[in-house]
Amino acid sequence: MLDFSLKYFRFVNYFLAAVILVAALLLTRNIVNISFSEKGISAGPESKATGAAPEENIMHYSTILEQNPFGSPMTMEPIAGTRTAEIQYGPLSDLLLAGTAVGPEKLSYAIVMDKKSPLDKQEIFTYGENVYNYGVLTKIENASIEIRRDNISYTVKMPIKYLKGNAAADQAGSMSGSQSLIAKKVGEGEYLLDSRKVRQSLDNPEKILTDARLLPNFVDGKQKGFKISEVINGGLYHSLGLRNNDILLRINELAISNPEVAIQAMSALRGMNRVNLDIIRNGNNMSMNYQMR
Repeated sequence: MLDFSLKYFRFVNYFLAAVILVAALLLTRNIVNISFSEKGISAGPESKATGAAPEENIMHYSTILEQNPFGSPMTMEPIAGTRTAEIQYGPLSDLLLAGTAVGPEKLSYAIVMDKKSPLDKQEIFTYGENVYNYGVLTKIENASIEIRRDNISYTVKMPIKYLKGNAAADQAGSMSGSQSLIAKKVGEGEYLLDSRKVRQSLDNPEKILTDARLLPNFVDGKQKGFKISEVINGGLYHSLGLRNNDILLRINELAISNPEVAIQAMSALRGMNRVNLDIIRNGNNMSMNYQMR
């Protein structure tokens, strides 16, 4: 009886050991399968990418266009081969620098004319602006400007006749005396203007730019009108009774806040019957009144 019990328990132990061994083998197999399946999933996109068909070059179809069965033959050009057209600049010799105002960058400007333009029109340019189609304005000096294009700076100088005005005109003005003056003083701060001579002067825009120099005037860091200097004897400003170091504040109550306003206001004199200039002279405010005749 005892021998039978021992044999029975031994058989059960062997059976349990076999079951445990089989279970361990199955568990190991499952773990191995799971690990390999994860690697297969991560490697899937790469295998797909490597197995993908090579990208077709659109130029492969150029033969079809050249032998176009639906019409006249055509040609195909690769997109990568097309280049943006380069900017075509005009020759700088076509630029004429007529005047400048040098001061803080925001208030400095250059007056330039394109000699190729049929209108002979002068325009005002400030820092960073494109001067017609010649390049970008990068520097403004008393008698020259610098224009940058294709990373190279070029200097455009003011013609000698514009530097402090034409000496011959200055001499003629001083010799002719009061006969060449546009305005005749009739009282304290009161003038009569010859409308014909005013129109003649304003028909030549260079007179506004070369008969005197207008520079921004600053008070406590703020612009307050334009300071007049280099007034030419017998010129437009001299004829109006203006002197060196006068500060032009307003023309007919219009505040002179920038170069464009100054030039527009002076040009508008031809269409007015009465003109009033507010200036500062020797630190004192004064008004100058003009009657067109």
